[in-house]
Amino acid sequence: MTTSHLDEFLSEAGEKPYRRLVERHLRRTSVSNFQKALFSEVDGLPRPAQPFVVDYIDVLNRELAYHQEFWGTATCRKAFEVIIEIAVGSLPISDRMASLNEALEPSNHELAFGLFQVCTLNFAYSAATQRKQRKFMGIRKGILG
Repeated sequence: MTTSHLDEFLSEAGEKPYRRLVERHLRRTSVSNFQKALFSEVDGLPRPAQPFVVDYIDVLNRELAYHQEFWGTATCRKAFEVIIEIAVGSLPISDRMASLNEALEPSNHELAFGLFQVCTLNFAYSAATQRKQRKFMGIRKGILG
């Protein structure tokens, strides 16, 4: 049996702070590449869900972007769980994945990881372009913040 990207990610980074994952993306990726990566992840989502991605991102921003406890305490695993719960509540994907438990089924790993990546890239893009957001998240763009 092969290991999926999701299994690998949760095994290796699951207990690490989520804000550090966002920070890592921020330090390694240019603003234009965030946009390309985000579009690529959206293209990988089921076609019926694609028109709703902006709404999904809006919900993520509303629920998590300025949630102090989330940025202060969320591990990558906890962030994944919260993000998937938001995804199943705001995207028409219930025919494939209607819960966190279903997201963890091997047949849904690619979709779940893609939804997680859309969120993470969105937050990294926000951090790259908005100093106030970056500071709130507790991440640094470079040595001087």
